[in-house]
Amino acid sequence: MTIQARWRRISTLVSTLSAVLALGASAQDAARARAQAALPPAVYQDVSALVADVQGQGVPAAPLYNKALEGMAKGVPPALLVPGIRAYAGRLGQARGALGPQASVALLVAGADALQRGVAIETLRSLPADRPRSPVALLVLSELVESGVPPDRAIAVLRQSMEARIRDQNMLRMSARVRRLIRDGVPPAEALDRVRRTIRRNRGGQLGPGLPTGDRVLDRRLLDRLRRTGGS
Repeated sequence: MTIQARWRRISTLVSTLSAVLALGASAQDAARARAQAALPPAVYQDVSALVADVQGQGVPAAPLYNKALEGMAKGVPPALLVPGIRAYAGRLGQARGALGPQASVALLVAGADALQRGVAIETLRSLPADRPRSPVALLVLSELVESGVPPDRAIAVLRQSMEARIRDQNMLRMSARVRRLIRDGVPPAEALDRVRRTIRRNRGGQLGPGLPTGDRVLDRRLLDRLRRTGGS
């Protein structure tokens, strides 16, 4: 995957997470209304029927409607759209099973993305449950694993970051720096260790406020800056 494609994926997912966090309890109604207004009637009916089928399994409705809207915007044919939404619902259900019934919708969205990108469901289950679970931390986990970092090493760094309440934007910078080192020829595990040592040395400048990691809604300007600088 090209660097540009990676950042498009990150930007899309972070925008989705930010929207979910901002809308809160009204997300489902708002997403349904947008879908009903924008989707062809037959597609909307199929997606709504799918939503009704999976909601009893703890799968949230808003991400499914949003995924349908995203697919239509990208020109996905209706014949392929509903099966894609069904597969996405399956990943959301797997994420729910791995992350637990208390997982937020934003965390489930990040979990479903992680599964699509090759993160094993056992890795999701191994995320520390005794610390605040951040959707952005899960996004960073996906990036690290997709870059070739061993999952156990990536989990260890995330645990350290969550214990230290590292800010979300600094976690994204960490992921970007690891990828930059890998592009320069550094093996993935060593690249992660280098960045981890930097975090330890600069810990005072990396700590977030006295709030759980993931409570802040990320600013798109930050993503643009990270894309331009490679994480520096």
